[in-house]
Amino acid sequence: MLRWAKRIVGGLLLLAVVVSAPIIWVEGVCATSPTTKARPRALADDRGYARHESDSYLSFPEWHIVYAYEDLAGVLRRGDESDFAYGRQIVGFWSGLCTLTRVVTAREAVATDTKVMLYTIGWSFTAELGLKGAYEKTVGRLFEWLRGPGKTAEDSFVARDMQAYAAFLHQTPWYAYPFGPRLVAFWRGTPLRGEHLPRKLERRGLVTLEYGTKAVYGALIGYASATALGAADLEIHSVVVGLDAADLAREPQIKVVRALGDGRTLIRTPRYQAYSDLLVRLARQGRNVVEIAGNRRILVTVLAPKGPLPPLAGTTELFEVRIQSRPDRRRLGLDVAVEQLGAAIRTLEGAGATIEHIYDY
Repeated sequence: MLRWAKRIVGGLLLLAVVVSAPIIWVEGVCATSPTTKARPRALADDRGYARHESDSYLSFPEWHIVYAYEDLAGVLRRGDESDFAYGRQIVGFWSGLCTLTRVVTAREAVATDTKVMLYTIGWSFTAELGLKGAYEKTVGRLFEWLRGPGKTAEDSFVARDMQAYAAFLHQTPWYAYPFGPRLVAFWRGTPLRGEHLPRKLERRGLVTLEYGTKAVYGALIGYASATALGAADLEIHSVVVGLDAADLAREPQIKVVRALGDGRTLIRTPRYQAYSDLLVRLARQGRNVVEIAGNRRILVTVLAPKGPLPPLAGTTELFEVRIQSRPDRRRLGLDVAVEQLGAAIRTLEGAGATIEHIYDY
């Protein structure tokens, strides 16, 4: 009994070291102290207008997870699960969090609940991809070899559903995905008969375990989120210069709050990917945002071809990420002055880059 107790305690200590190592690294090496001057006064003082600047930059690690699944979906269009670089995605999450922690902590302190959320999703992502990678690179690869180059109906279903899941995550939290109904559709829509029975049975067992676990876990997370945090705020305020009646007719999502003078208008719009798409369309019409939720700087990611970017006023490149499923493109994280955002969008699109996401607060 004593021997087993020692083993259990040793295992728990090892687990604690493994779990705490990246957190200690981020807190000890990446975090710094605020050194910049106080930010300019916001252009509006409406209730609920101003938000923390750090919320823009520290929302990227969550989106890194979205992009990881998007990349996996791209790999599955041409290959198998064993081809995916799981380890690279895990390292990318923590290195991205380190870089952005360094940026935001030089400007303001980060709330404890934000840190807890980031470390929680970071370790959930690490555990999920670590387990998935370990399985797919060993047992999964063996069943791929037994199957041969042709895919089973189960393989094809997973590939299609991964694409749908990745698209879903652009606007909705992962735990809202209908894993239960999709599992039912999987069993109903993929015939058990056919060639490569070992692979078919292996995929059925794995998909049932994964989707079933996520259905239950997602329901619990969704309930806890709604209970503890309440409904998420789905709208954000911005100040735009030059907005006119034609813009409002083209963009029914825009709700005018009030005019601020000097051609500036305070507006309310949807958040998340819908907000990114809206700002890109406004930039193409020559409109410029000068402040978002009381902030003058914002994080933007672009999908750019190889080679240097054109000169961008008020912009600093923070990081670069390889995209396994799109080797002709790279993801660049840019720290952009809000008043230069419209001009940056127009310049980047003119150079062949795609504005991937503008990270609202």
